[in-house]
Amino acid sequence: MLKKMIYPILIALLFFPYLFATGAEKLTERVKGKIEQLNDFDNIVVWVFLQDKGDLALNKSLSQVESSLTHSALERRKRNRPADSLVDEFDIPVNSTYVRKIADLAIKLRHRSRWLNAVSVEVNVANITAISSLHFVTKIDVVNRSRRRVPEGIPISKQAPALAKQTSLDYGSSFDQNNQINAPALHDQGFDGSGVIICVQDAGFNNLGHEVFQNISILATRDFVNGDDNVDDEAGQLGSGSHGTFVLSTIGGFKEGRLIGSAYNADYILAKTENTDSELHIEEDNWVASAEWADSLGADIISSSLGYLDFFTDGESNYSWEDMDGSTAIVTIGAEVAASRGILVVNSAGNEGPANPGENSIIGPCDGENVLCVGAVDASGNQTNFSSEGPTADGRIKPDVMAMGRAVVAASTSSPSGYVNINGTSFSCPITAGGAALLLQAVSGASNLQIMNALRSTASQASAPDNSYGWGIIDLKGALAALQIAVVGGQDTGEPSEFTLRPAYPNPFNQGTVIEYDLQQAGHVTLTVYNLLGQEVVRLENTTMPAGTNQSKWAGLNSMGKTVAGGVYIYRLQTDLRSESGKVLFLK
Repeated sequence: MLKKMIYPILIALLFFPYLFATGAEKLTERVKGKIEQLNDFDNIVVWVFLQDKGDLALNKSLSQVESSLTHSALERRKRNRPADSLVDEFDIPVNSTYVRKIADLAIKLRHRSRWLNAVSVEVNVANITAISSLHFVTKIDVVNRSRRRVPEGIPISKQAPALAKQTSLDYGSSFDQNNQINAPALHDQGFDGSGVIICVQDAGFNNLGHEVFQNISILATRDFVNGDDNVDDEAGQLGSGSHGTFVLSTIGGFKEGRLIGSAYNADYILAKTENTDSELHIEEDNWVASAEWADSLGADIISSSLGYLDFFTDGESNYSWEDMDGSTAIVTIGAEVAASRGILVVNSAGNEGPANPGENSIIGPCDGENVLCVGAVDASGNQTNFSSEGPTADGRIKPDVMAMGRAVVAASTSSPSGYVNINGTSFSCPITAGGAALLLQAVSGASNLQIMNALRSTASQASAPDNSYGWGIIDLKGALAALQIAVVGGQDTGEPSEFTLRPAYPNPFNQGTVIEYDLQQAGHVTLTVYNLLGQEVVRLENTTMPAGTNQSKWAGLNSMGKTVAGGVYIYRLQTDLRSESGKVLFLK
């Protein structure tokens, strides 16, 4: 079953409820609140969501998209998606006619998102009404921003003494951050990330001439803040690259005796998505745009030490802890689509500290169902006082796993041979992402969700996960053994003992999803949808079904025929002898 965990998403209309809305009804409450604080001549940055991809020949368009995939992107999708659904409507570009009409009313067109079927634009407040009146516009929402505290490293003045010959590599001062997750055990077996493509999203990357990067493989770079391909600091441009340098060194650096990254021989693509200047703002549209770029280049893993929750600028709207529900934040929806393409999205939990009772302190997109959310511990395995906590607003455990995030060794951002100690979940995230790359190298047929499950199921407190530690500190040696069993030793035989329940398709969905299951022989089945409180929403089947493949459809309606609230739902198939469940995300 694990080999079939991800089925493709085929949704043309993400925001169908808005199709027949008037211009005013298309504005979210966040946009309305922002506009009330502005004058007509002020500017605002918004997402403009579209009703469809325009008039197109679907099969022809999908064929063109599939033929344009890079070899790496195609291979990743083959691992994670059915052969007849390698691409879907999310992969089709935004309609150019729609974009042109919006651009005519905007000051600046920022990004086009094929995944969200939306464009982000800077627009004069006076023109919001005109844009909302366009018949193909379904919703307008603000582009949310987040404060980002860029940490300062404490220089390491002395080189660590050489370790006794217990590992094949000399990790120097970086031994603890690697050893805590059992990375040396995999390094000693020859796994170093080779052949795995990792996209690191951050605030730019300065000092790439540092000795720790002398042999790093960088396939591509893109600055989404300033609009060029240089991710280093440039005079007259926005943003500093110090944070990205710290992060990249912990995952991809290599200098024996000083610092060894967890996946030091992987291939990297670097995306600058955060502007650290002035108001310390970062923007969700840069994150989503860079994720789409990473997908097109065939990235297997996204390591993101960025997050979206709140900020300090007057007049802007924040996300609240209640929005961390897996289906509200734009960046979370983007991350979920990335996961549906087969990318393993690894994200920092956040440095917001313990949650208030009954709330959470995690940052988007860590609330995503299929996002691996990483919290921070110290070298002794104790949770740090800054590591964010769950649960998600809809009750799921977060973070997922933990890794070292205090006194992590990183490359200096000013010296070509200096090193620093640094704190933050920003560093537990790339250490974990590098560990995942080792697993993918070792078990090349593994899907992103199989890797995620292996990391959680073998972590230090997998038997009793909670919202401070999640499933615990990852153990790469144990995860590798579990992954080998799941992928190599646990392949489906094609002869299920009674039935096989397949993942819902599409997932996430808006208009409808299909639940498919194979019955070994004819028999009575019940198929029921529940909310996360365990309350029955609707019973889809309660009858005798024939042997073979059967399908049931759910349109997002409850037993009274009313549309349910957006969020995660559980579907359960039961026969006389056994039952099995799956999850589906309804986007409303």
